Amino acid sequence: MNKDTKVLFASSAGGHLDEVLQLEELRSKYEYLLVTEELESTKALKEKYNVKYIRPDVMGRGVKYIWSILVNFYLSFFILISFKPKVIITTGSHTAFPMCVLGKLMGIKIIYILSYARVNSKAKTANLVYPFADLFLVQWESAQKLYPKSIYKGGLF
Repeated sequence: MNKDTKVLFASSAGGHLDEVLQLEELRSKYEYLLVTEELESTKALKEKYNVKYIRPDVMGRGVKYIWSILVNFYLSFFILISFKPKVIITTGSHTAFPMCVLGKLMGIKIIYILSYARVNSKAKTANLVYPFADLFLVQWESAQKLYPKSIYKGGLF
C-alpha cells in the first residue's frame, strides 16, 4: 500500500461514476480524491468517499455548455493544485476532460479507461484524451481496433 501517492479519480455521474466506484481495491491502496458532477444523485457520496464536485453537464452545445466547460476548467485547476495527484484515472466523460487537459499540462500521469459500454464505437472525450493519455485501457478487443495504441485489459469492473 502506498498512501504517499495521491490518485485522483474523475468521472461524470451515471455509468462512468459506477465504473470508477468499482475500483475500490485500487482506491484503497492510495490516498485518493474522487471528482464528479454535483447532482442530487451524487451528494450522498460525501458520506463514504473523499469527494469534490464540479459543475454538471449542460445539455446541448451552446453558450451554456461552453460556460460550463470553462467553469470546470477553473474548478479543476484549483482541485489539482490543492490535492496534487501523481495520477488521474478516469472513465470519462465530459467532466473528466478539463481535469485531464490541466493534469497533463501539470505533468500528472493520465490513465483513461474506456467505458465497458464502448464495444464498437468511439467516445467523444476518449477521442480528445487518447492522443495525450499516458495509458489508455480498453475492455473489449474490438475497441482496441478503434484506439490502436490502447491496451486491452478485458473487463476491469
